[in-house]
Amino acid sequence: MSESVDFQVKQNDSFENTNTEKFLVFTIQDKLYCFPSRYISEIAMFDTVYPLPLLPSYVLGVVNRYSVPYALFDIGLLFYKSPTPRNKVLIFKEKVDKIAIIIDDVTGIADINPDLIVSMERSLDSNDLTEAVSASFNWNDDDVFVLDVFRILNKAAQETV
Repeated sequence: MSESVDFQVKQNDSFENTNTEKFLVFTIQDKLYCFPSRYISEIAMFDTVYPLPLLPSYVLGVVNRYSVPYALFDIGLLFYKSPTPRNKVLIFKEKVDKIAIIIDDVTGIADINPDLIVSMERSLDSNDLTEAVSASFNWNDDDVFVLDVFRILNKAAQETV
């Protein structure tokens, strides 16, 4: 049985600072990454993966969440060619796509002023990591890389054609 924690962003919370954006900060192979929290549905303990053929090595198969299949990505395999320890699974909201990624652990939720976020340009000789990172910011004296889920999905779509 898997445990899960729902992360919901309240749209009209009078205590929320409207000049900031919330990011779910997590680790993959002990490095800090994040996604905007508005994309995240839940965090679950790692459970059974049902493999699928003919997919890139970093798409492990599907996981079942409440009778809905989600494609499971291992960002560690994508970036570092080394599998991420199978600890937790980050589930995206269906408005993004039916995908999930393996993470080491959740570090926290960062409330960041957009002026403090540094956009990253892609070069012609970019690698998988630089293609997937859209920005970065400093949080608790550490650099956190903002992943672009849509770039990751586009890469997977190109590799399965």
